[in-house]
Amino acid sequence: MKQVNADVVVIGAGLAGLSAARELAASGKRVALVEARDRVGGRIWTVRTLGGQVVELGAEFVHGRPPEVAEVAREGALELVESSGARFVYGANGLERSEDFFAGLRDVLAGLSEAGPDQSFAHHLDEACAGNQEAKLFGLEFVEGIQGAVAERISVHSMARSLRASANIEGWRSFRLEQGFDALLKVLVHALPSALVSLHLGHVVSQVCWSAGQVKVIAVGPEGEVEFTADAAVVTLPLGVLQAPADAEGAVRFLPALDGKLGALASLYMGQSMRVTMIFRERWWESTGANAWRGQGTVYSNEDWFPTWWTPQQNSAVLVGWSASRRGERLSGRGDKFIGEKAVESLARIFNVPQPTIESSLLSWHVHDWQADPFARGSFSYMAVDGGNAQAELAEPISGTLFFAGEATQSDGTHASVQGAIASGKRAAQEVLSVFKGVRS
Repeated sequence: MKQVNADVVVIGAGLAGLSAARELAASGKRVALVEARDRVGGRIWTVRTLGGQVVELGAEFVHGRPPEVAEVAREGALELVESSGARFVYGANGLERSEDFFAGLRDVLAGLSEAGPDQSFAHHLDEACAGNQEAKLFGLEFVEGIQGAVAERISVHSMARSLRASANIEGWRSFRLEQGFDALLKVLVHALPSALVSLHLGHVVSQVCWSAGQVKVIAVGPEGEVEFTADAAVVTLPLGVLQAPADAEGAVRFLPALDGKLGALASLYMGQSMRVTMIFRERWWESTGANAWRGQGTVYSNEDWFPTWWTPQQNSAVLVGWSASRRGERLSGRGDKFIGEKAVESLARIFNVPQPTIESSLLSWHVHDWQADPFARGSFSYMAVDGGNAQAELAEPISGTLFFAGEATQSDGTHASVQGAIASGKRAAQEVLSVFKGVRS
């Protein structure tokens, strides 16, 4: 069996893992960065079509102006372009332009607070929107149709924290990396010194054997089994993977088991969502009537399969569909063909256009089923009712040896975000360095 020795093993080369490895290497630590996929990025995955169209299969937006993302973008001279355009709502009267789309949501969200007993957002809606079914439906579509949580599960206390964190960074604004989100990854990878960081792609971790001050990570790579040994490990596995049964594909077995994390893992959910990017010959939706959607913008609806659509670029003939929560769960495992068909059906109903018209213009569609992906098992995390300090508990180091990062470990309201993933990796790395300093001082 091949052996690799390092000061720290970092499991997972998503944003959290890359950020942790960079921070550790900056302090002179030798890092083995182990990734199951044949690429870095985790739930960020940018692909390009033969025509040069940038397609995001994972994260697409930076919400607000988080300093963690701005710092990396400045370093790579990357331009964050703000999303703009009109918002449309599809209802009983068809497609109508909304001048202040979020007006109906403000009152629903204004009552969210961390004071008092926790409750589900569904319960909050029943109380806050009694007698106002329109406002209730609007709130429900916000949480389930856009944020990807199940309203009966998600904690109001956690939502209040997220809203406060979002307000601090102008989270109502959205930005995109025109070069593709993978440009952010390239900056982080480029900053890893080859003399200190060894990157092992295509190495699927099966076991983490640990005792105080010693870790042995077993992985299977392209050339067989590899044993990584170190004084500590930073675990950046997605929540869904940590929650997976021991015999599931992609599951990682910890010896001894992480019994102290079971309560935290039981108090968190992995949200489910499906994104489909559809590339057309022309922008057929710009000629669909008086309320035609031109330029950039977003359409919201209660459509059964894909209720939300947006244009990623101003003039491209591309539409991105978003299906989250229960809708995303229904689509998972059904295959790309089924997903493409349901996307076309949704567009036909929303725009009142015959399906053959849409199909004749369709060049390709692109989708990745993150729920069925054994190395992700979902899109992003959220907290259950009465979850309390579950995120902080999940982040808590064990015996100065196992450290935990990833968006699900963020307890400040930045979970389920790019900035949360970056911040978590930096935080875990600093925790490792503090232990190392204490041992050697």
